[in-house]
Amino acid sequence: MAAVRPRLTALMAAAVLMPRAGLADVVTVAQVLPFAGQAGSPIRAAADAAALYLRKASRGDGVNGHVIRVVTVNAPRGLGASVSRTAETLRQHRPAALLNYDGAARTLALLESGALAASRTPVIGALVSSTPVRAFADNRWVFYLRPGLAAEADRMVREGLAAGRRRAAILYRDDASGEDGMRASTAALRTRGLQPVLHLPFAVPMMDTPSLDRVAEQVLGADADVILIFADSLNIGGFLRAYRARGGHALIATDSTPSAPALVRASSVALARGVRIAQPMPAPGERRTRLVRAFLADMRGGGRPDLAGSAEALEGYASARLFVEVLRRIRGPVTGEAVRTALQTRGPFDLGGFEVDYGPSQYEGSRAVGIGVVGREGQLMN
Repeated sequence: MAAVRPRLTALMAAAVLMPRAGLADVVTVAQVLPFAGQAGSPIRAAADAAALYLRKASRGDGVNGHVIRVVTVNAPRGLGASVSRTAETLRQHRPAALLNYDGAARTLALLESGALAASRTPVIGALVSSTPVRAFADNRWVFYLRPGLAAEADRMVREGLAAGRRRAAILYRDDASGEDGMRASTAALRTRGLQPVLHLPFAVPMMDTPSLDRVAEQVLGADADVILIFADSLNIGGFLRAYRARGGHALIATDSTPSAPALVRASSVALARGVRIAQPMPAPGERRTRLVRAFLADMRGGGRPDLAGSAEALEGYASARLFVEVLRRIRGPVTGEAVRTALQTRGPFDLGGFEVDYGPSQYEGSRAVGIGVVGREGQLMN
């Protein structure tokens, strides 16, 4: 019984999300994501927001005469099992695209498996920032919506330099992602003739108070005037408490990993105020952007106001909008090959004030990174 449950989940999701379409052509997209037991997880938010938008787009005559059928499959956590589940989904449902594939290790394993090339299926909006994964030499099928971690690190360095700060300390989570950020920010400093005055790892999963106190004292001892952090909100919040309590006043910039609400919960409004957070996508509170306004309206109109504040939901929603824009530009049968060709040759694609563009060897749609600042009320201001 357990073996057939994933198939039943996928079929039920497809049935629910497939509107009555008469004789309209049906185009399938699939989401294969590890969200078992995580009803409120960021991954689930991305998948739900994408499905909601595709359901809306399929009403009436659909998109360019096509009705979109969404298959959502719960993937196992293990890499091998996850790739096998994805390959099985590709064989069984023959989707024109995968949406919102999550995780650096999972994405790299999928690329190395050859399943995408064998099925000629592109991935739209892989939720991956990792530099090594994005630099995978044989990638022909994975398209990233937002810039990667290297672009975030460069923007963080520029933020410090714009404020006249040149003595940079780098704090990073002691794992592959944190080390990626450390290397990228070090490289960004070196291109400007600078070296970090200090770089220190945060233990995984969470450092205790004495350890955070020691990190704060080392940063103060190095006389850093800007601190670049690549870590989770809990460790950043703990560091803020220890560092500010000792009188530290350096400018602090983080990558996009922590959200402003999570950072405030892990520290306080007063401690988080002024922290810069890299923004490779518009923030859900950035109502000046048409993409964000449409996202908020669709989440509320679709009965999911709980998703309106989620950055991950916004990214999943944007991936779905990109697929719809691609579908509008395809003439003839909608296959994975046709979707890939349209992505590479029919751009740029305006998703609502957020533009992405690809090419024969360009798989990152956007290369612009903004900076948000945590404000007096704990909200992220752009």
